[in-house]
Amino acid sequence: MIRNLQLMIKPASSRCNINCGYCFYNETARNREISDYGGMKEETIKEIIRKASEFCGSGTCGIGFQGGEPMLRGIEFYKKIMDYIKEEKMETNFVFTIQTNGILINEEWAEFLRENNFLTGISLDGTETIHNSNRKNHSGQGTFNEVMNSVELLKQYEADFNILTVVTKELAENIEEVYRFYKKNDFHYLQFIPYIETEENMKSEKYMLSAEVYGDFLNRLFDLWYDDLINDRGVSIRYFDNIVGLFLGYPYEACDMRGVCSCQNIIESDGSIYPCDFYVYDDYKLGNINENTFEEIIQSKKTEKFIMESLVHNKECMQCEYRNLCCNGCKKHRDNNNKNRFCETYKEFFGKHTDKFYKIREMLIKGSF
Repeated sequence: MIRNLQLMIKPASSRCNINCGYCFYNETARNREISDYGGMKEETIKEIIRKASEFCGSGTCGIGFQGGEPMLRGIEFYKKIMDYIKEEKMETNFVFTIQTNGILINEEWAEFLRENNFLTGISLDGTETIHNSNRKNHSGQGTFNEVMNSVELLKQYEADFNILTVVTKELAENIEEVYRFYKKNDFHYLQFIPYIETEENMKSEKYMLSAEVYGDFLNRLFDLWYDDLINDRGVSIRYFDNIVGLFLGYPYEACDMRGVCSCQNIIESDGSIYPCDFYVYDDYKLGNINENTFEEIIQSKKTEKFIMESLVHNKECMQCEYRNLCCNGCKKHRDNNNKNRFCETYKEFFGKHTDKFYKIREMLIKGSF
């Protein structure tokens, strides 16, 4: 049997060693009956690995560790995962990523991440000023210097990493400065994610990301990226890379661009499973890995209902000329009429840059890059 599976595991639950002003998971946790499930038990992670291997056979299981802050669970927890897989001689190919604020990375962590081929996602919000205004520790101090020191350690140990940046109004308005800073520091793999509105932060002028502001951001970032690309100085920006892939005949890799949800198997530290990181609420719980198999979770009526809800689109969307490029985006960004709040953003963006994506496609086919 060969099947693939994708998991996102929260080994430290909602716990975090910093206090980001826009954190959506803080609010998610507070709206559950149990906000913090504590550290994941070794028995639970072993059950996850065992049942994932049973499901995949000789296929691939991608496991991403996230939080909260996943490194709070301690490095020994992760070492035991590697030992368990080796001891059981599992035929499944396990591929690991970890998304972290980077504060806890030291030489031991850097060496472990490299030796076990972890791709480390570092959360960094641009320049020192912007980052420190958003991502503070619990004493109210900025964390920029600590993060940059951790990045240098990853470079020193040749551990693979990319940069994940939350796009707020503040960052969007300063994207040229941020882009130049990333290039100066040889950050070649970038991901920009529009911040998620919550009841607590949606009224903050610093964060509010209107369709107009986000559109201006995308256009300016694209111009920077495109100019570097055609002049052989290109960097990888996940959103643009996905669009290029679509022009080459590949499906979108990022779930928020496909326009239809799938079961992402988000596993909280007690073993509870949810369909998506934006829906880790009690009402969306699909089961528990200590009681259910992945087969049962994926084929459950509750999972089917969650997926089917994402297939309902606005009539205007269905008639749009950019329907196959935009796909109405992530369900989390849709309003009560099932219209993406960045609809006008994407219309303008694709209207302005589609010809350039065709040019990139032709250059790739000809081997010009």
